[in-house]
Amino acid sequence: MARQRIHPSWRISTLILVSVSLSIGWGIRGNFGHEYGAMLPGVLASIAVCLMSGREDWRRRVAYFAFFGALGWAFGGSFSYMKVVSYTHSGHLPSQLYGFFGLFAGSFLWSALGGAGTAYAAVESRDRLTQIFRPLCWVLVVWVAYYFFWEAVMNRPEVTQYTGGAVVGPERGQEREMRQNDPFYWLDADVVPAFLALVALCAFDLWERRSWNAILLPLFAAAGGAVGWGVQWLLMISGALPRILPWFVRVQGDLSIMNPDTGQPFDPANMVTNWPTIFSRYSPYVGVLFGGILAIAIYYAIFGKWRSGASLLVHMAVGWFIAFLVLPVLLGIRMTPPRGDNWAGGLGMLLGILVYMFRNKLVPVAVASILCGTIGGLGIAFTQCLKLLLIAPGNPERLADLPPEVRDPIIAQWAHWQSANWHSIVIEQGVGLIYGLGLAVAMAILAKRMGHTNEQPPERRWTEAFAAGFVLIAVVYVNMVKCVNEWTTVRQVGEGTFRSVPEVMKMPLFESIQFSAYTWFCIVYYSLALCIVVLLSIHMRRRLPFMPITGLGKGQLLYLVFVWIAVTFNFMKALVAFHESRIATEGVLFMNAVIATFLLVAFAREEDRDVIPVTPIENYRPLFIKSLVAMCVAAVFSTLAFTGVVRSVYGNHHPGGYEPRFGSDAGWRLHPILRDVKHR
Repeated sequence: MARQRIHPSWRISTLILVSVSLSIGWGIRGNFGHEYGAMLPGVLASIAVCLMSGREDWRRRVAYFAFFGALGWAFGGSFSYMKVVSYTHSGHLPSQLYGFFGLFAGSFLWSALGGAGTAYAAVESRDRLTQIFRPLCWVLVVWVAYYFFWEAVMNRPEVTQYTGGAVVGPERGQEREMRQNDPFYWLDADVVPAFLALVALCAFDLWERRSWNAILLPLFAAAGGAVGWGVQWLLMISGALPRILPWFVRVQGDLSIMNPDTGQPFDPANMVTNWPTIFSRYSPYVGVLFGGILAIAIYYAIFGKWRSGASLLVHMAVGWFIAFLVLPVLLGIRMTPPRGDNWAGGLGMLLGILVYMFRNKLVPVAVASILCGTIGGLGIAFTQCLKLLLIAPGNPERLADLPPEVRDPIIAQWAHWQSANWHSIVIEQGVGLIYGLGLAVAMAILAKRMGHTNEQPPERRWTEAFAAGFVLIAVVYVNMVKCVNEWTTVRQVGEGTFRSVPEVMKMPLFESIQFSAYTWFCIVYYSLALCIVVLLSIHMRRRLPFMPITGLGKGQLLYLVFVWIAVTFNFMKALVAFHESRIATEGVLFMNAVIATFLLVAFAREEDRDVIPVTPIENYRPLFIKSLVAMCVAAVFSTLAFTGVVRSVYGNHHPGGYEPRFGSDAGWRLHPILRDVKHR
């Protein structure tokens, strides 16, 4: 009897490659941070999933896998989770339970969004997949403008000053440290980018329709603004407004305790609220603003068509705002106070994605999203538990009850072990392995159950070049440019200082012309970007000889170029302040890249193309329900099991970094965000 062949997506080599790929990107993300850094693991893991699947229809879409994988995993880069990590350190049982639950929730959201982005590239028909690039380009244009110009405007001291105290502007390399005084600061969340995306989509809809009813939009807005102003005026003259406002406007802190730094009560005027200061600065016009926005929403609900894939993006943007306004703003549910509440926006985006997928018969995307989120949700919770176990030997806090003559030799013996960069090795690269495993499993389930994707008509070939260019140009730039600040930072060496790269350098042969290091970097990088754009444009008309013919070959080239660019510029950033503690971090990243290179080249084979027959299923709803049940079980397990393991080792002791979530000594109570103190 012939042995049944293992599907390529379930091979050990595939599972390892996808896990290692995401681990590489996640380790580098830890050095670069936020949404831009989170695109790196999305690119690598999504390409790996695509190429190792053995499905030729997926391999032809490798550029789309990289593009949508980057965007999907990027969204979670705005989530704050270090406060939740600190709660698991607290030794305070309620805080530890909350901490491990919060780690699962944050990891679930991050992985679910990443899984949805990757699966969308595999499931959607080519026609609708390429249509979405048009509205997406509108969004990307406004985000590019935001990236280059918003910080330059909002970093000015006159914008970030606290009117009740001295002007404190951010110093170089300390961007937005007074961002709580930004008029648009709203619980430290990405409200402006989300709003700009919605504005861009509304503008695209008007352009796409080009209908006579567009003239009604300003009329709706004017009428809504007038009604809003009238409602606000009636509330004011009736005296109801002062009684209503406390229900909606709350200070983000505890006014019943003393400021530990001054010994005086906190000044409410010096604290942020659950609304941006733009509303208080222009309070007479708040009714006009809310009324106008509501009327515009009604206009688009009546006349909006949201064609060319814009509907998915609208579902995500509207979901972001609904969840953000309902949970942290109105109900006061904050996961990591006083840090940002982008988690709520992420939850709203995920719900919007799920609604869209069910409406448009793309349930496999929803299944992959929940499965990836469930396995990934265990990621940081597990690795944080593992980290706490690894730092237990010789931990001073754990040994606090021992007499000094017993405790001190033990601490000295384990001092080098304790000094290891456990956070980067375990929390960053370790969690990347679990995230990658979640993505590999979710996509493997789809690979065996999905019919062949519709590639007809093969229109909009420009979108493939756009996707590849976005990965090779934009994703690399927004991360690599951060190296410039590291190179030009003044560092202390002994009694002296040094700077690896001068802040300003003259042009060769022209002494009167000089530019900053950042400008020189941009000049060089933009020239490379232009070269790539031109070559992609030529390749669209005639194949360049160095470009492989097959989808597998193209994907391998894209992966290998990208991974070694990322590993190289990550090392360039670390090199100027390299220390023995970085050997494990950068060394593991390098060796993982070597392993990934070998696995991708040796085990992604052309003969794997559709060697295993696909058994399509029509109804994915039962699988989706099972995924939800698994998610709930995993959430309960991670909360109880990991808390129990940590407390069995430490008891009520904290392993360092004590900060409970609850109680009178909770960090958000003792150290709220103040307008005259740098943001934390």
